Amino acid sequence: MERKRNHPTGLQRLMIVAASLLSGLVLAAVSVGLWFYSAPLPDRPAHLTVETLSRMTPVKQQGGTQLCWAYAMLAAIETEHFREGDSLNLPIEPAVEALKSIPEVPPSRRAMGQTLLNLVQRCGIYRDVCNPDGFVPLCTTGGKPYGQWIVPKLPDNWEQNRFLNLHPDTLVSLVEQAVLAGRGVCWEGDIGERDFSFRQGIAATVLPPFLLRCKAKLWPPTDDHCMAVVGIVRDDDGTRYFVMKNSWGDANPYGGLMLMSFDYFRWNTVAVNIPRDICPRIAEK
Repeated sequence: MERKRNHPTGLQRLMIVAASLLSGLVLAAVSVGLWFYSAPLPDRPAHLTVETLSRMTPVKQQGGTQLCWAYAMLAAIETEHFREGDSLNLPIEPAVEALKSIPEVPPSRRAMGQTLLNLVQRCGIYRDVCNPDGFVPLCTTGGKPYGQWIVPKLPDNWEQNRFLNLHPDTLVSLVEQAVLAGRGVCWEGDIGERDFSFRQGIAATVLPPFLLRCKAKLWPPTDDHCMAVVGIVRDDDGTRYFVMKNSWGDANPYGGLMLMSFDYFRWNTVAVNIPRDICPRIAEK
């Protein structure tokens, strides 16, 4: 006698699909982790060709404060003035004092680059050298529609600032365009990675593209730190790097500057502030 075959119910099918997806995610996570922690870290380039490098004030030292967002945005404003032939070195103290008048500021005083521009408008600091409307806030957030203004759900965005959400490739292209034109850019993103080393002065991803995509879905970049983008260089292999002005002092091979590969920038950027006229059509939408 032929035995009747038991077919899975709808719930059982759903459980099978869920188990397959879960096992796929686990496998992806393990693959990313094994590769990430076993791959050799990138060497510091032996020789660099400078494509562009903006004038800048000396690298600052934020010490134990959480004010990287203010240092980075001030450096971007300074770049804008150097481009026009002005020379200025903006102090951090007005921003520190202005924060005291804002009741919603967290005890850590962590914030985003946009916060400095808001303080200019709200408290009148740096008003003689800074036009807040001169910069546009951009972000790249997966799972949200590109080309639309969103409020990124980030702890440091306690002001609920709105950012224009762009595809990572579009954002990188706009930043490259701005830097090549000698414009000021404030960057914020993830530095909690094994392949970010201030001591070596380099941030360059060690993962291949397919694992980078997996990693981005499993662990989206976090808003750890802010720096200004002040130049572009390339090594003898053709790898291009954004030159980042940090605020951790000058104790590294590049006097406190960092080399961030375009790949690292693409996969670890959370938000930037760039001059509005770099992307007028996008910013108007």
